[in-house]
Amino acid sequence: MKPFEEGCPIPNAHTRCAEARYFLVECLLHYHSPQPFLHNLNAFIQALRNITFMLQSEEGLPSGFNAWYEAKRGEMRNINPLRRFVEARNIVVKQSSLTAKSTVMCGLFQGRRMKLSMKMDIKPFTETERLLTTTSKFVCDFFLGGKHSIIGEQAGIERAWVVEELGEGEVMSNCIDALNYMIVLIEQAHQLFGTGSGLEIIRLKDMREFTVMLETDADPSLVKKWGWLEG
Repeated sequence: MKPFEEGCPIPNAHTRCAEARYFLVECLLHYHSPQPFLHNLNAFIQALRNITFMLQSEEGLPSGFNAWYEAKRGEMRNINPLRRFVEARNIVVKQSSLTAKSTVMCGLFQGRRMKLSMKMDIKPFTETERLLTTTSKFVCDFFLGGKHSIIGEQAGIERAWVVEELGEGEVMSNCIDALNYMIVLIEQAHQLFGTGSGLEIIRLKDMREFTVMLETDADPSLVKKWGWLEG
């Protein structure tokens, strides 16, 4: 996403929207590394909140902006997930860290779908790859008979981050919903100037692309070692 095109009527708000998206992507890319994940999550929350701060302070706003934005502000107050993000930003900036909880399911996967699972108690900030080392041996010995003869069957870890202050359920899904609302808001603000933002709604086909780590994710050379390569 480009921060904004030359001549953008609301460059500061547009840039903050691009910044929030950047930190969201970084959260996804570091989903299995607790410290980088949480650092980027905190940065995302602050960038998301700054979108509306910047929008209100832009120069040269059209005459109908104030009435439009007042209606939008009332709308945002009545959307519980968005209100939670505002409150969470205050926690991050003024008080302390968010309360993050991580759950994991370990077991045998076919592709990125869990086939057999086992529960494992972990410390909240354990790296997924470290858990995978222990899981791999157990799955290979007890589920696969010591070999990987079926393409796609391997050990894996499915992780989920939950942040109570941001609502129930997996936290990145909540973040995507909140950012998508802001993307629409910025697009509508552009339309007040008779132009478009060029911003696109975020759509993920399957969160397991990020929440699941497989043996071959940690070590791509295993595909060849196990004879899964064609030819």
